[in-house]
Amino acid sequence: MRKTPLAALAALTVGGSLLAGCVATDVLIPYADPTPTAAIPVSEPIPATPLQMGQPAMTAQASMAPAMPPAQSAQASQPAPQVAQPVQTAWAFPSVPRSVFGKGERDAGNAMPAEEVQCRKRLQRLGVKYRDIPRIRDSASCGIDWPVEVTSLGHGIKMAPAAKLNCAMAEEAARWAQKDLAPAARTRYLSGVAEIRQMSSYSCRKIAGSRSMSEHSKGNALDIGAIKLRNGRVIDVHKPGLFAFRERSFLHRVRGEACGRFGTVLGPGYNRDHADHFHLDLKERRNVACH
Repeated sequence: MRKTPLAALAALTVGGSLLAGCVATDVLIPYADPTPTAAIPVSEPIPATPLQMGQPAMTAQASMAPAMPPAQSAQASQPAPQVAQPVQTAWAFPSVPRSVFGKGERDAGNAMPAEEVQCRKRLQRLGVKYRDIPRIRDSASCGIDWPVEVTSLGHGIKMAPAAKLNCAMAEEAARWAQKDLAPAARTRYLSGVAEIRQMSSYSCRKIAGSRSMSEHSKGNALDIGAIKLRNGRVIDVHKPGLFAFRERSFLHRVRGEACGRFGTVLGPGYNRDHADHFHLDLKERRNVACH
């Protein structure tokens, strides 16, 4: 059969199309963005979180900066640690020395002697109002190791002003006030004793006109200048007038009864220094000085 040029041209066209399709199928390359992307260096860590929409892109210089280690970052974000302060508890405080019955402060660290403890128990039984005060030491010759400050001799008998004495003197003064003075007042004046007005208790001084230390320098003496009764009457210690029979009898009685309790009892008529008070002390003597 004789082929025409048109038919040959058509056959050639169809064959070329088939060949082009086969070649195109074998060398087909997937579509890629023509814009080149910067390669991530293998030495840098790949970001764990993808970039969010609307977040500004990191510059090339910032992306190349080394990342802060996690430990340093956490340390920078936390405030400086606070130094712990020691906590004080109630048991951590040092104990403060107190008297046996908790009635005052005691600056001496030694324990109270047994005789002092027993004396204070007797004061309590007598109803004496007192408080322990710090040790008194004004000189080698003046002072009281275990002094008490007395504000009442018991049975409602006040001491004004408060007297600083050793415990033994306070005890004997209370017994004299309750056993001798108060009964004498009831007998002579039909009234109890409200107050004893003292002129001197502890005092660092010598006996007038002598080189010897007074019993006042040891808290072992008491000077009484007046006695106030519950009915309001005040009896001054002095030498009564000629016709003051009741007052003379009262003062004579309480003075004489004191001689049975104290080592020294001095008063009006003894000398000028004792013309306005009774001096009572517990000095140990062979014979009581009762004047």
